[in-house]
Amino acid sequence: MIRRGWFLILSAGVGLALAAVLVLASVRFGVARSRLPERGFKIEELSNCPAEVDIRLDGHGIAHIRTDDEEAVWFAQGYVHACDRFFQMELARRLASGRLAEIFGSQALANDRKMRTWRLAASARRQAALLGGESRTVLDAYSAGVNAALERYGRRISPEIWLMGFDPEPWRPENSLEVALLLQLDLSWSMGEEFQRADQLTRLGLARALELWGWSPEEARDWIPPGDLAVMPRDEDEAIRSPLSGVGSNSWAVAPGKTATGRALVATDPHLGVHLPGAFALIHLRGPGIHVVGASVPGTPGVLIGHNEHVAWSFTMAMLDDQDLYVLTLDEEGENELIDGTWLRVRTVTEEIRVRWQDDPVVLKIRLSERGPLVRDNGDQALALSWTGGSGDGIVRALLELNRAVSAEDAALAWDGVVGPSMNLVAADTGGHILHQVVGLVPDRGRGGGRLPAPGADSRWGWRGFLPMSRNPRSMDPPEGILATANHDFFAEGDQPMSSRLPGDFAPPWRVRRIRRLLEASDDWSVSSTLLLQRDVVSDRAISILKLIRPDLEEHGGPTAQTLLDWDGRMEEAALAPHLFSRLLLVLGSAVGADDFGQAAGLDAESLVRLLAGGMSDAWWEDASTSGSEGRAEVLERALDVLDGMEITQPWGDVHQIFFKHPLTDIPVGGRLLEGSWNRGPFPAGGDNVTIQANYWSRRRPFDVGAMPALRLVTDVGNWDESVAVMPLGQSGRPWSSHYADQVQVWRGGEAFTLPFSEAAVGAATEARLILRRGEK
Repeated sequence: MIRRGWFLILSAGVGLALAAVLVLASVRFGVARSRLPERGFKIEELSNCPAEVDIRLDGHGIAHIRTDDEEAVWFAQGYVHACDRFFQMELARRLASGRLAEIFGSQALANDRKMRTWRLAASARRQAALLGGESRTVLDAYSAGVNAALERYGRRISPEIWLMGFDPEPWRPENSLEVALLLQLDLSWSMGEEFQRADQLTRLGLARALELWGWSPEEARDWIPPGDLAVMPRDEDEAIRSPLSGVGSNSWAVAPGKTATGRALVATDPHLGVHLPGAFALIHLRGPGIHVVGASVPGTPGVLIGHNEHVAWSFTMAMLDDQDLYVLTLDEEGENELIDGTWLRVRTVTEEIRVRWQDDPVVLKIRLSERGPLVRDNGDQALALSWTGGSGDGIVRALLELNRAVSAEDAALAWDGVVGPSMNLVAADTGGHILHQVVGLVPDRGRGGGRLPAPGADSRWGWRGFLPMSRNPRSMDPPEGILATANHDFFAEGDQPMSSRLPGDFAPPWRVRRIRRLLEASDDWSVSSTLLLQRDVVSDRAISILKLIRPDLEEHGGPTAQTLLDWDGRMEEAALAPHLFSRLLLVLGSAVGADDFGQAAGLDAESLVRLLAGGMSDAWWEDASTSGSEGRAEVLERALDVLDGMEITQPWGDVHQIFFKHPLTDIPVGGRLLEGSWNRGPFPAGGDNVTIQANYWSRRRPFDVGAMPALRLVTDVGNWDESVAVMPLGQSGRPWSSHYADQVQVWRGGEAFTLPFSEAAVGAATEARLILRRGEK
């Protein structure tokens, strides 16, 4: 017989479990219900709706918005974004403004401090104050649409917000600007690269650092500032980002003369971090003066990547340096900085960070120098950051003009005068023209190239403003009939003359070289063959390394060596060789250079290529931490012995995987109950960091995929209904929605679906219809 005490404890446990089940059931079948219809017909009356809007939803949950009122277009986009993606939008605006601790508590404090130090919210407020004309009208209408959804549903706008138990604040125009700045920050990592170089210079000395970086004597003379550049190791809590070079995107345009249809093609697959929900939401907008479809960013109006009736366009990061660190000279009190022999006051801004479950706010003092906010201020060293995100009036005007462009040239002109972010615009129009234009103004530096922290006390190393867009790289209708960008160095690759070189943290050229080589090899490109090219997993870097070490592999003769000798360089998920090769990169990296860097990682893959090819001295093979002498042959033999001893049998896809994690599933207890239904994956992934189908992993977390294509879009210019798109997950950000992850299998199979544009195509694809109209308050 169960004793009474144990019975009470057991009953309490059962009661709590039952309560949890009931709560989840309420969320699942009540709050989780889609806010946009997936079948049938629905009318919603909203008090502030500017005019009637007809929204057709296709089988993928994509909204096709049509109205005769211009403001109603943007109102409807805001409403649709909020209904499908509001929790994502809420996290984005709180992340950008440093207000995550208000809902997550003290665990988010470190991130909030960084964001407030980078001044995203302050920059957004400044941009909002500069808004005028159409930009203000559009942002106001978009915000009104978001707020109409919030007014209708409150905290039940998403299951996450209902579970977390807070009421969302109204959406404001500056929130959209914050989201845009957050995306720009995510694609700006020059400060991390700059800091890493300073650390390497401190550890290696000038001669070996220059050899590692591959700088010419001229670049070293122009880019290395005078004085002591020694830096202390980076603290994780400091507002200094870690380096992230090598991650990027692909886009290309093919002229009519090289396609099967005689029309131009534009292809893009932007690479971003692995997120759930995805970074983009597909949308179709049709109203007075606008007809556009493509990928939008939830929280902002318009279409970032897509096409209208005349032009198709895409973006990749141009990788030009848009951030500079400055070593400040402060007085003993730290209240003044020295610039050109004059002491100037360092301003201080005090902000309060509210923390959930704490009575008192955390007070943060942000110091602002002439160069920008202090991102290191520890008493021993002060570093300030200049970033293009703190300048200009934002991208809203340019985005609206781009969405209405009538030619590829118009698409480029839309960005004239816009300060950052620095991006490669690739466009093609119905007239058969193809264009590449780097947009986003580049800092005009008096001296240096932003490659290393510069002396803040010397204004000659500061920014003098921005170079005009006419200085940016550009190409239109090249004779070869193709344009391709993959975050590469367009000066070193011959796209632009070296005399006009601009500094940047470019990706290795493996992707762009392979894209160009394959595009040049055919004159009958189509939408289907372009999709195949986007899925290419051949690693030219692997092929090059295998050629360089082939004699060593043949000499060794072990199972690892034999597998690699028989391999063709395809990073296929079902193959063993890609796993062995990637392990070899890790083992060699640790064996070569780890003693010099004082860390386990050692040389990265690109430096290993240069070392194996003879572009770096043999001294790198020596291990200073051991006695005796060793060279290339000994290091490679030992590395292959290590791999043989590991007896690796797992194919690449067993270790190289993509896991989509919902941000709330990390919350103790509650998150564990939700992870089974809210997370997706893991999924095996082919490719690696330098294949066209890029699935990036880092040496810090081998071999987990940390960044990947966030979208595939191929546009048949002029025959718009034949254009195709696919995203890794789905259109909706609402867990349990049928469109939450309904594109996963299409994505993994390398396929895509047509993106309806004409009225007939939209009508044929429609599975649900929503009418928005003005109603009584």
